[in-house]
Amino acid sequence: MKRTVLHPTIILSFTLLIAIGCGRRREMPKAEPPNVTVAPAIKRQVVDLSEYTGHIEAVSSVDVYAKVSGYLQNVAFQDGAVVKEGDLLFEIDKRTYQAEYDQAVSQKNLYIAKNELAQATLARNKKLVGSGAVSQELFDESVAAANETAAQVAAADSEIAARKVDLDYCTINAAISGRIDRTYVTDGNLIQSGVGQPTLLTTIVSIDPVYAYFDVDELALLSYMHRHDSESSSRIHGSLRDLKIPVQVYLADGSEYPELGTIDFGSNQVNAGSGTLTVRAVIPNAAGMLRPGFFVRIKVAAKAPYDAVLVPEGSIGADQSDRYVYVLGKDGTAERRSVQLGTKQGPLRVIQKGLSEGEKVIVNGLLLVRPGKPVKPQETTMPEPPPINRTVLRSVSSNDSPMPNPPQQQPDNQTNQPSPSSAR
Repeated sequence: MKRTVLHPTIILSFTLLIAIGCGRRREMPKAEPPNVTVAPAIKRQVVDLSEYTGHIEAVSSVDVYAKVSGYLQNVAFQDGAVVKEGDLLFEIDKRTYQAEYDQAVSQKNLYIAKNELAQATLARNKKLVGSGAVSQELFDESVAAANETAAQVAAADSEIAARKVDLDYCTINAAISGRIDRTYVTDGNLIQSGVGQPTLLTTIVSIDPVYAYFDVDELALLSYMHRHDSESSSRIHGSLRDLKIPVQVYLADGSEYPELGTIDFGSNQVNAGSGTLTVRAVIPNAAGMLRPGFFVRIKVAAKAPYDAVLVPEGSIGADQSDRYVYVLGKDGTAERRSVQLGTKQGPLRVIQKGLSEGEKVIVNGLLLVRPGKPVKPQETTMPEPPPINRTVLRSVSSNDSPMPNPPQQQPDNQTNQPSPSSAR
């Protein structure tokens, strides 16, 4: 057999490795507890606000049409201006209608002359018929002639009235006060009226107040009604107008609209597919800031103010469906606490269950915190929630409720057809 001889250098290396492995193991340095910031949970009075997306519509919206056909002669307003009820808007060439009116007046004068002759003939024949100088047949003819001319005079009066209406329709005035759109037809164009495809001249929308329409879910609706029943001895029978619920409006850029609105209407049935009810609020708009078609955010107080425990939104962790916070234990360790969340109040969040006032919550340094492990706390104070807007909570009295003006009767010299939005 062949012997294998190990080199002395290899033997020495193995001996050193065995010696090192059998020596005393080197201990790793202990990790320092993470630095965290803690703050005691606070209890403050808050109010839950339900938020909805809505859109603005005008209380009154009028499409301006002409009731007579003719060539447009004059446009008497500036595009986009604010007009008052009765202001002159358009003038149609009235020469043809003036001639027809004058002809009707002349025709009446002719019938009056004929009627005077017929009445005189009748009076004369009435005296002579008894003596036999005039036959009964001739007398009957004179009676018929007098009645016929009297009827012609009455018909002429009706014709004059009709021609006067057409003549007045050549001048088109504003039916309501509000902001007018641009003119859709310029001077010299032929204006069509009547059934078929009448010419739309322009539109007018009222400015103050305006409507805000939005959809309220069924649970929120029941909450509003139950709240009213608990605060009042009278039953409302489902009428949202009687609730007089104030609403706060926020514009698309997030700014708060300075005026409060009041809910004055709710649809008579809940949409079975979406479980929502269409609701309308009346909002003062004296400055004209709200335009029809604006999308707005509407906040409504869901219930009366209540005391709630609050913590910062950033101190809340999430683990699948579980929400938790870390609380500083008495031994300086982090204790994980499952909580039930409520509404958001500015930078804070309402804790409905799982936390008590005064317990120290870890608000910063959460990434290095582990349940049951020690932490190095540094105390701070909780931020405050936004103040409660008491005006949003107070029911508006009937005298203060911004109700729209009653619809005005349209003048006879204007053809206006309300748009579908105003029919709501």
